Amino acid sequence: HKSLAALDAQNFAGAHLRRYRRIEHLAKGSVSDLFLAESEAAGSLVVLKVTRAVRKDSGVDQSMQRFLQEFEIVKDVRHANVVRIYDLGITDDHLYIVMEYFARGDLRKRMSQGLTTRECLLYARDLALALQAIHRAGILHRDLKPGNAMLRDDRSVALIDFGLAKARALELEITDSGLIFGTPHYMSPEQGHGKPIDERSDLYSLGVMLYEMVAGSKPYDADNPMAILYCHAKSPIPRLPADRAAVQPVVDALLAKSAADRPASGAAAASAFGEAAFFLAGGRGASVTGAAASVVMEGSRHGS
Repeated sequence: HKSLAALDAQNFAGAHLRRYRRIEHLAKGSVSDLFLAESEAAGSLVVLKVTRAVRKDSGVDQSMQRFLQEFEIVKDVRHANVVRIYDLGITDDHLYIVMEYFARGDLRKRMSQGLTTRECLLYARDLALALQAIHRAGILHRDLKPGNAMLRDDRSVALIDFGLAKARALELEITDSGLIFGTPHYMSPEQGHGKPIDERSDLYSLGVMLYEMVAGSKPYDADNPMAILYCHAKSPIPRLPADRAAVQPVVDALLAKSAADRPASGAAAASAFGEAAFFLAGGRGASVTGAAASVVMEGSRHGS
């Protein structure tokens, strides 16, 4: 028989999970708890996301539907820049997801240490490729931000947290049309005003992240969320510092107020980031400005 301490180590916010040993309670959210755990079978570190939602007489409640949706979205996407999901289960009226652990933390932490322009472009490129992968699966992320980009030991970046993502094939009625979900600092003008969105809304959010990585500050800030959303829709795109102005054409294309003026796909944006990073590293060819702008705008033309 296991000791009380051993049994307690298998308790995850009320869910008893025999195959995992709790190491640390990482975070407590409105819908779920996040734990660092050890897989007893593999002996490796994993992250467990455990929902505290329970079934109702009418079926699975809204928060559990959202939790299920997150897994349904990610489990079918196999891409190096998307979080790996290992397992899903239901126990004791709790639902849990087992996913990879990122020892290096999120991109916010890395940004606070300072990034070269080339590093900014390469992180943006990998996130654009992740967006391309989920968009191909019919998924919009809708909450792209530095806290949802995690770093692996090999320094690759992976997109996480699909709690706000909306799979077009799933009709879960989690949000009513017109309601705003996401983080105002990173929202596209159309998302911030509750209008229909597509892949180019996520690319706008990636543009905000690129600007923040390069400039060290967000492109728009204000005293309240509605004022920030207004800035996204109406304020001019801010200029990057002079020593990093070569990236401005890429930022301008991604932060275009109209979705029609943005790159049509994650692949088009990734090409622009890769080209710009290549020239910054001393590659031969056109200038960073010309090459990045032409690749981004080519993607925009194909999407129009």
